[in-house]
Amino acid sequence: MSSMSEEEFVKRIRQAEQETATHPRRYLVKLALFAILGYVAIFGVLMALVGLAGGLVAAAFFSTALFLILLKKKLVFVILLAIWVLLKALWVRFEAPQGYTLKRKECPRLFEEIDRLSRQLKAVRIHRVILDNNLNAAVVQHPRLGVFGWNRNYLIVGYPLMLTLSPEEMRSVLAHEFGHLSGNHSRFHGWIYRVRLSWHRIMVAFDGAESWGASLMRRFFNWYSPRFEAYSFALARSNEYEADAIAARLTSPATAARALVNVYATAPYIDDHYWKTYFSKADETSEPPFAPFAGLARFLDDNPLGREQMQERIAEEMQVQTHYANTHPSLRDRLRNLGETPTDVTVPERNAAEAWLGERGRQVMADFDREWLTANGEAWRARYEYVANARAELQKLEGCDPAELGDEALWDYACWSREFVSDDQALPLFMAFRERHPDATGCAFYLACILLKRGDEAGLEPLALARTNPNLIGDCARFGYQFLLDQGRQAEAEAWWQDSLKQQEVFVAAHKERQGVGRKEALVKPEIERDRLDDLVAQLKRIPKVGKVWLAQKPVQHMPEDPVYVLAFKTRGFVFSRAKLQSRVAESLEVEGTFFVVCRSGDAKALAKKVIKRGQRIA
Repeated sequence: MSSMSEEEFVKRIRQAEQETATHPRRYLVKLALFAILGYVAIFGVLMALVGLAGGLVAAAFFSTALFLILLKKKLVFVILLAIWVLLKALWVRFEAPQGYTLKRKECPRLFEEIDRLSRQLKAVRIHRVILDNNLNAAVVQHPRLGVFGWNRNYLIVGYPLMLTLSPEEMRSVLAHEFGHLSGNHSRFHGWIYRVRLSWHRIMVAFDGAESWGASLMRRFFNWYSPRFEAYSFALARSNEYEADAIAARLTSPATAARALVNVYATAPYIDDHYWKTYFSKADETSEPPFAPFAGLARFLDDNPLGREQMQERIAEEMQVQTHYANTHPSLRDRLRNLGETPTDVTVPERNAAEAWLGERGRQVMADFDREWLTANGEAWRARYEYVANARAELQKLEGCDPAELGDEALWDYACWSREFVSDDQALPLFMAFRERHPDATGCAFYLACILLKRGDEAGLEPLALARTNPNLIGDCARFGYQFLLDQGRQAEAEAWWQDSLKQQEVFVAAHKERQGVGRKEALVKPEIERDRLDDLVAQLKRIPKVGKVWLAQKPVQHMPEDPVYVLAFKTRGFVFSRAKLQSRVAESLEVEGTFFVVCRSGDAKALAKKVIKRGQRIA
């Protein structure tokens, strides 16, 4: 988990940008040293381990008495354990990219394009080509030796992107991705690009590790990685412009511009006019009426992109400003850097999939369709059943007076009206529900969506309430920001975004507090409502082999309204596996709040003793 707030992150980026403009050479030297610091930490730990092991061997060789002392005091085992744990922490495993693999002999035309680009750009060797479902492309380096590198390079290409772009436009996209890792690109820039990706992945990997050795490395990288990312941000953004320039040089500025406009504007067009229509058919039929990717190909052939609609989408994208949330500049700035203006997007007479996959393209489409139908068939049928049942129940509720309905029926009536009828019918129903439950964040969110869609700024008030729900914070941040931006209220939009970030930081801190309970945690007697306690005790009594039970509470600073409890229990009778019983108790609890469960005689007996001492017996 990053140790830096977004506000501090942006501040550091701006400082680095200023240094880049005033002292470019000094900036590059400091950036190189900062990048090397990560390697120093990793190899420094490794060398320390090697030195420790060497010293231990030397001690045994030159001084038997010293070795016997180490052995007698069991210090030798402590040292060897430390070496093993830290080596294990450094041996971080990264998952290799997964997807539909293409082979050279099956798609020679595609691999000819890849080879040509690699030669022209002196780029890294591509070991495997994978197709996925996205409207994007990327070169991913998978370090086979974890933090020690030995990369295997994957080219990941979105199959829908190949169906959408012409061969020339697809060549421009690939040239951009190859450009990041090419010899034509500044070698230093390419190295920094790879280091940025490496340190971020290593930080994420250490976040998921549990040993104390990994914890030591995690502390360093949680401090180091976001600071290096912020300091190198200016160079990373310039890399995007340089990669665009490389794509324009290998194709043409006009082709590179058309490819960019396609990626930015065509994707949402296809989502709205094909995929949303396709998914909506689950409301009417229990099985997909036709294969999705074969249908997408027909859609692109039979439905040329609507000129006016595409112009509107392009105009919207051209209004988006470059932001510090991503190193990728906005479409407007990228086109300006190419010296191009946005042009109309047209469906190519022959797309890249047809041109580069050849006869193999039919099998690829069939395989993608089969995999999609297999993966989504159950969800499709579940949606069909839900819609059929919801519409039947909605028909029964039509015309009912909201005041005469219970909470559950009123909520269903409002949600189904919004989903299947109209916002106009749903709005008074949500308002009626909110009168009963003014703090309900879900209702506030739906109200806000309806009002903001109408251009009514009254929706900002319920949206602010909905923002206090961790499951809604992302949508609330985006919706409020975009609404204010569309209203021309730039300062208020930025303030809304910053307030949302602060709220998100509270959620992150609260989540961190609830990730576990250590032996050194401060525990107190539990504050729990009598009804909830009685329900908890009743559930525990239904679990065999659970004897006496104690409950304590962990004080938390963030979101104290969501309490954290630690429950310790003593086993009754013979128990084959205390760990399995502990897991069964934790999984069986259906009580509001966050609960950690420990067994009095299990691996966490020290924590259990503390619960017994600081808490109270409840069963």
